[in-house]
Amino acid sequence: MDVYTAIRTRRDMETFSDECPPQDVVARIVEAATWAPNHRLTEPWRFYVVAGDRREALADVIASALAESGEAEGAQRSVRAKLMRAPLTIFVSQAVTDDAARSEERAIEDYAACVAAIQNLLLAAHEEGLIAHYSTGAMIGYPQTRNALGLGPDDRIVAMLNLGYRHADAPSKEGRRNAPIVTWDWPSGA
Repeated sequence: MDVYTAIRTRRDMETFSDECPPQDVVARIVEAATWAPNHRLTEPWRFYVVAGDRREALADVIASALAESGEAEGAQRSVRAKLMRAPLTIFVSQAVTDDAARSEERAIEDYAACVAAIQNLLLAAHEEGLIAHYSTGAMIGYPQTRNALGLGPDDRIVAMLNLGYRHADAPSKEGRRNAPIVTWDWPSGA
């Protein structure tokens, strides 16, 4: 598939089959992510791949920590549902170094590099015949999630990606984007 087709046909989906993608396929798409643009070559991205019964173990740890901190039961159920939605979840985090912690510019550059890495990963997954759901919801902001993944004190989770094969009954998510909003400052005759 060419890159324009991949960009136009990749859609977030939430109905996965139970089949887990093979580890070599997951390794290939994670490696593709690391070819993202990265201004100072800091490679700030980190990938936490959670599959199979490890998803339930992670959900238990996070839900228990939420309960201990007084979070509502609904938040606990939500964590469990989101982690069990697909056979595989990848958390993408931004490792924050001392330089990035001291410089807002560097922190923003590294965050942008992580987001570009996520787009590469999603397009590579699409090429491999996988579907994905890209989540930036409440769970990635919970200190309990960060602790369960072993992140550093200044690191942050950029996204949670559910990955797998499309369930036979999954609804199609066709769609078209609005025309881009562009201001052209282009020389005449060029």
